[in-house]
Amino acid sequence: MTEDGDPIARSAYDELAASYAADVRTDPYNADLEFPATSALIPDVTDSRVLDAGCGTGFYTDWLTEQGATVVGVDASEEMLARARERADDDATFYRADLGEDLTFAESDSFDGVVSALALDYVADWQQPFSEFARVLRPGGFLVFSTGHPLDQFPFGEGEGGKTDTDGASGEANYFEVERREKNWDIEVPYYRRPFSAVVNPLVETGFRVDRVVEPQPTERFRERRPERYETESRQPVFLCVRAELA
Repeated sequence: MTEDGDPIARSAYDELAASYAADVRTDPYNADLEFPATSALIPDVTDSRVLDAGCGTGFYTDWLTEQGATVVGVDASEEMLARARERADDDATFYRADLGEDLTFAESDSFDGVVSALALDYVADWQQPFSEFARVLRPGGFLVFSTGHPLDQFPFGEGEGGKTDTDGASGEANYFEVERREKNWDIEVPYYRRPFSAVVNPLVETGFRVDRVVEPQPTERFRERRPERYETESRQPVFLCVRAELA
């Protein structure tokens, strides 16, 4: 959170909302790398009630609705939610909520599944959202989420042609800590990078059983649209996608 208690990326996404609404549906990293892997982990949701946690402009909300789910979308950015509401009409319900806080709108045992795509990177402590997901899920409910891959986000090989952080702090980076970083998408967008242990341990500690882990590789469509990045992204991870079940 910021010093005034706001989610760290809310103001950035308020500013990016207009362009993000189009980009998330067409950008090869979203449409041809993250989405195919994450959506493949989601079980049949026909007649299910699903929480889209960090719904943004409603990309996954739309898809889940098309699959037959009743969807509730939440996001910290009102500007992103406004665009999600426009697209969904009356097909989904939306609330403004911070995933780092209690989901006060949701009753316990009220959802069959939770999907959270590329949203948890903006939450420092995953114990909180996973605890809330466990609370609102019915027994045996599923959680599918995607996040930036820890090996992609950490600046290994600095000074030798490897990756460096956009905030210039890579020389002080500590892989074993949850660290605040920034990425540049026309404006600076803050996020948190974390080690694998900070991904898996909060999940297990809050009652989930890990069912499947996918480190997606680019599709053929990605190759067609970003040929200059295809070989690199075929050899180095970008995203981490996880399916878990409530034990």
